[in-house]
Amino acid sequence: MKKFLIIIGIVIIIIIVAFIGAWIWVDGLKEDKANTKVKMDEILEAYPKFNKEVDNFSLLRNQLYEYKKNLFLETLRDNTDDWNTFMDNYLKAINKVEDSALILKENCKIKYGDVNVSSKCTTFKANYEAANNYYINDIVIYNDMVKEYEEYNADHGNKYSKLNRALFGTYNDYIDYDEDGEFFGKGEDVDEG
Repeated sequence: MKKFLIIIGIVIIIIIVAFIGAWIWVDGLKEDKANTKVKMDEILEAYPKFNKEVDNFSLLRNQLYEYKKNLFLETLRDNTDDWNTFMDNYLKAINKVEDSALILKENCKIKYGDVNVSSKCTTFKANYEAANNYYINDIVIYNDMVKEYEEYNADHGNKYSKLNRALFGTYNDYIDYDEDGEFFGKGEDVDEG
């Protein structure tokens, strides 16, 4: 009889432990589901602002390449203040892209079952990579132009206004943010047709 009570006691303890374990697991599952829903809502809320900032950056980039079509050292010397201001605004635009990407960078690290959220994260990663790589590419080209201008200005006794080198944003080198093995935007130019 004593063995029987011990066995009954052990079975009851196992059932209680199993019940408590299942309860904790279900509770954790509910909490995880709620946290995932919050993250998905944050992504859906943050994405339009990010997309708007990328569009604003793209407009400035198009403007940069439009200006660059008719750019010569002589025109630079006459418009250094305009170029310095424009490049400061260009830096502000990529910084706004970065600021609007913070929530997306944090929450798009995992894959979601929701197609809408998943596609927003995929698009975010591609656009974030492209914007940053385009910016880096443009800054490298622009700073090479500034170097030529500095030499031109030195040859003329430094009598012209100073043209500032453009600053890099968050990154100093090309990124593969979506980790697909390609650096979208690296070394690409807008068609100067």
